[in-house]
Amino acid sequence: MSLARLSLWLMLAATLVVALMTAFTGAPGWLWPTGLLLAAGGLGFLGVYFPWLQMYGPVVCRAKPGSGQVALTFDDGPHPVTTRRVLSVLAQGRHRATFFVLGEKAERHPDVIREIRDAGHTLAIHGYWHDRLHPFRGPSRIAGELSRAVEVVERVSGVRATWFRPPVGQTSFTSVIGVRRAGLKLMGWSGRGYDGVASRSPEQVLKSAVKCLDDGAVLVLHDAAERDDFEPSSLPILARLLAELDARKLTSVGIDSLFSAVPSAKDE
Repeated sequence: MSLARLSLWLMLAATLVVALMTAFTGAPGWLWPTGLLLAAGGLGFLGVYFPWLQMYGPVVCRAKPGSGQVALTFDDGPHPVTTRRVLSVLAQGRHRATFFVLGEKAERHPDVIREIRDAGHTLAIHGYWHDRLHPFRGPSRIAGELSRAVEVVERVSGVRATWFRPPVGQTSFTSVIGVRRAGLKLMGWSGRGYDGVASRSPEQVLKSAVKCLDDGAVLVLHDAAERDDFEPSSLPILARLLAELDARKLTSVGIDSLFSAVPSAKDE
């Protein structure tokens, strides 16, 4: 159990104990349980938006150092233009990446999904839709939508994806249950390029990404915009980012290779 999750449970338990004491004895007063409950709520809120806290379940965010490997990951695709540009740059060298795809986009662009597979990259799931309310959905709905996305990718590529990264990385008690029911493993990150923000310049993205490039890192980039309404600013600097990997003697591999020993949700 993560320290953040343990802290949340202890805070909730303390809230209950103090509330019962106040109800039966009048001391120490309702201010204490109210304050504890608000603090627990704030901590729980942080857990939704910061996956590395592992507040609600196990989330893989980086690999143990020592292999000289990292994982470049791309979210929000596929897109027939921008994803192919990413694939073209990757094809010029030895690095392989992981593409966290959206099921509804995979249905629209099955040929791009097959090109990702044929180039030796890893296919993973980012949801059926890019649902920013994902952590507030019920487990059954989440499991159904994730299973639908897995089935789409498998139908068009023959590959059954085993990893899921939630939109914006958000998790909750209910979402973790839904992911487990779908038999997927939760992937977070250790670094971000923030290229999914339209206002970020390529140079800003490169600076952020390079800071995160160390042994075992998992870096989030984008091969498409969430709504396909702009070009992610990582595209112009991707070749330079790969050159930086080479200079540091690091190799990007698919997450199936980097985390081959991580059990699936069904195995836990």
